[in-house]
Amino acid sequence: MRTKVITFAGKTITVEEKKIGELEQLLAKLFPATKGKIKDLGKALDNLEIDWDLLYKKIPAIFPDITETDVKNAYISELEELIQAFIEVNFFGLKKLIPKLVSLVQLGSTQK
Repeated sequence: MRTKVITFAGKTITVEEKKIGELEQLLAKLFPATKGKIKDLGKALDNLEIDWDLLYKKIPAIFPDITETDVKNAYISELEELIQAFIEVNFFGLKKLIPKLVSLVQLGSTQK
């Protein structure tokens, strides 16, 4: 299991890799319209109303050690680092795999 330690609003936060089922549940909790399906995330994000309240509610849902007050007292750069850490520990393998899959698809389409 991958982890990354960062500082957010003066707190030391350990971002831990989640299991696939946990990510699915988290997606459904954060964006109920998706019902946990990744394929519906784009549509949910398109309909998302961006506001500060979104950060105050969604960040603590993902990171239980962080409170709404912590979010209010954090710098944007800390928020960016937190999100990058989450992506890094949870989707690092996917980021490496996707370009290879695209190459295979392109190779397959040129051979037809």
